[in-house]
Amino acid sequence: MIIRPSSSYQLQLPDDIVRDVDGLPVSFWRSGEPLLLQLSSHQRTHGNQVTARRRLEERMEKGNAEWTSRPCDRCADSSVDQECAETLEGETAWLHCYFVWSHLAVYATISGPIAQVRDTESWAGRALRTLALVLQ
Repeated sequence: MIIRPSSSYQLQLPDDIVRDVDGLPVSFWRSGEPLLLQLSSHQRTHGNQVTARRRLEERMEKGNAEWTSRPCDRCADSSVDQECAETLEGETAWLHCYFVWSHLAVYATISGPIAQVRDTESWAGRALRTLALVLQ
């Protein structure tokens, strides 16, 4: 099913997805599965857009976690600027991704077991590939 976490973008998620949209970030998961996808966004109305790399660097500066850069070709839209990095805690991974267009930045995290977080064919990985702007 197509979900619009905001009026600015959408993505395709499995029909059995559970979601919590009461605040930011918006959270998605499948019942009984350990993988979690969280999304938040910021729409720029004036000024220059901050690059995905700079946004990720600022995120990395905030915490004491050890970060590892990851290849970031998660979104299929060739016009998006995207950067990803990962943190680990025991057997749990958090993949932090920024997807930046000229007027919109989407911050996504996938968290859960390391192998599932890194799997680009997981339901969350497939969902990020479908991330797209909504024409307004």
